[in-house]
Amino acid sequence: MVETYIAVGKLLKPHKLAGAFRFMLSRNLKSNKKFPKHFMVLQKGAYLPYFVQDVELTGFNEGLLKLEEINTPEQARNFTGQELYLTEKEVNSYFTKDAETLDFLVGYVVLNEEEVELGKIVDIMETPAQVLATILHNGREVMIPLVDDFILEINKRRKVIALSLPEGLLEL
Repeated sequence: MVETYIAVGKLLKPHKLAGAFRFMLSRNLKSNKKFPKHFMVLQKGAYLPYFVQDVELTGFNEGLLKLEEINTPEQARNFTGQELYLTEKEVNSYFTKDAETLDFLVGYVVLNEEEVELGKIVDIMETPAQVLATILHNGREVMIPLVDDFILEINKRRKVIALSLPEGLLEL
């Protein structure tokens, strides 16, 4: 049986000297604690496995990734822009279903960097450009873009999302 591979992310530019990469996942992880142990990379018409040596999530579905056998910036540059693939079974194991959206965040409490409560999410609106959360803040509705640069943590157990927002955004 021929295995079918599904693109789940992309290797971005190399990071520092050890052959690590910035990476971006195109799907949502089920848990930040459960990360794929390998990815397939398409090279010269064949899917080749690369095992994860180390990973550090720095945002929502993005971070730094060190793959075994890639140890120099020169080697890493050859992989820049490459898609990361997994089998359908692996995708179902590590990632949420495509049909799932960020709607689960409705009702979550929004905290700032100092863990001060800013309000509750009352609506999620997906636009072609970005996902917007509407929160009730000081008695009025405020829309906040849910972009990777703003999201510090999503804690599903506590139903809390921590955001680092630019100064003045809540006053718009």
